[in-house]
Amino acid sequence: MYRRCMEINDLKEEDFKGGKKSFKGLEIAKPVWKVNNKKRRELAERLKEIVIEIDGNGTIIYCNKKAIESIGYTRKEIKGSNVINFVVPEDKKKIVNNFNGLLEGKELTRSIYVIKRKDGSTFPAITYPDYIMDDNGKITGIREILVDMSDIKEAKEKLRESEESYHSLFKNSLDGIYRTTPEGRYLDANPALVKMLGYDSREDLLKIDIPTQLYVRKEDRPSHDKRNKIFETQLKRKDGFIITVEINPRVIYKKGKPVCYEGIVRDVTHRKITEEKLKESNRKLKKTLNDTISILASIVEVRDPYTSGHQKRVAQLAAAIAKEMGLDKDKVESIRVAAQVHDIGKINLPESILTRPGKLSEIEYDMIKTHSQLGHDMVSKVEFPWPIADFVLQHHERINGSGYPNGLKGKEIYLEAKILGVADVVEAMSSHRPYRPALGTNKALEEINKNKGKLYEPDVVDACNRVIKKRKFKFEADFEHQL
Repeated sequence: MYRRCMEINDLKEEDFKGGKKSFKGLEIAKPVWKVNNKKRRELAERLKEIVIEIDGNGTIIYCNKKAIESIGYTRKEIKGSNVINFVVPEDKKKIVNNFNGLLEGKELTRSIYVIKRKDGSTFPAITYPDYIMDDNGKITGIREILVDMSDIKEAKEKLRESEESYHSLFKNSLDGIYRTTPEGRYLDANPALVKMLGYDSREDLLKIDIPTQLYVRKEDRPSHDKRNKIFETQLKRKDGFIITVEINPRVIYKKGKPVCYEGIVRDVTHRKITEEKLKESNRKLKKTLNDTISILASIVEVRDPYTSGHQKRVAQLAAAIAKEMGLDKDKVESIRVAAQVHDIGKINLPESILTRPGKLSEIEYDMIKTHSQLGHDMVSKVEFPWPIADFVLQHHERINGSGYPNGLKGKEIYLEAKILGVADVVEAMSSHRPYRPALGTNKALEEINKNKGKLYEPDVVDACNRVIKKRKFKFEADFEHQL
């Protein structure tokens, strides 16, 4: 039988002081479960905790649904069994002593036992005992509510691990970690911050007044309403050396009031020095690049005095059109650079063709048309941060495919080259040439508007119109100043 299968090693059910033994001096009555206890059991069936009821001999006379689910036995297997059969051997003596203590009228106190399931697994539970009374007020048994502590223990273990991880991070972090009062006193600081600020010990750092002794300017220390975002500032080390730091702070509130600040401090002094050196290097590189472009542009002007300043004026207009179209600064700069050298290929053409006052023959015009490819080949040897060589190659391409040298259409042409092409036409028609007088800006606008959508990109033409008519654009010698 089941009861025989659950025989106890060294404790027996007789160890429970039941029978004629009294609860608190009262004779144990024969269990009579009336209305109150019935209602209690109805409630117990809906509880998420284990509920069992035990008579004076330690025999379980009731268990709720949660008990069945938790320990894996059926209600029939549990009822009639002694309570010591459901705890691990190490806890059997404790449960007997506690139960007998209740029989003797000792105070009802909670206890912790390890409960044994039918499959052999176990779980810790904390028990809350109470007396069961009949309608006459006689104590008839003990009711125990058991709370499974598995999740609690797991939560405590995770909390312990989390705390250990935090302390390890706090201690070993390469960045400074701190906690201060709103007024400006350190509550805590990790070793990295102590070292960063040049103090001998954490205790020395905790003594300082942060606004006056740490900040270069005490007004740079933000108030609580300006925190919770990363900011950069300068701090004074103990030896007086000034460092630049990046602070990621947050405010700790209690009942709506700031009680302390905490955050992470990163020394960015070397990074700032490196950034400044890089900026200076970029400035020098940009100057060198501009000087190179100017030299290249001047070579063309020496060979072709009739178009002196043409490339610079095209660059001025092309950059203005690009800005009007809302292109970013980088694209505007790339267009300006490409415009300054877009005719560089002409230095490979005979000077007699470049300076001839009359109309060119078909063969001579075909030679002129090679300057786009020649310019591309020359510029491609210079390492620009943009595809300048392609812009130079395409500045005579037209969106209907009638341009040269490759007869590209629509989206095959860079937008930068389309802008450069429109600016080139407008400047050329507006200026004097050996074979004709200047036609003027109005004539140039008439040309691009007439061929808008056919030869020239509509958005570029519209922007050019706005630049000249609404912005009252004028070619200037110092076009870089206008940009």
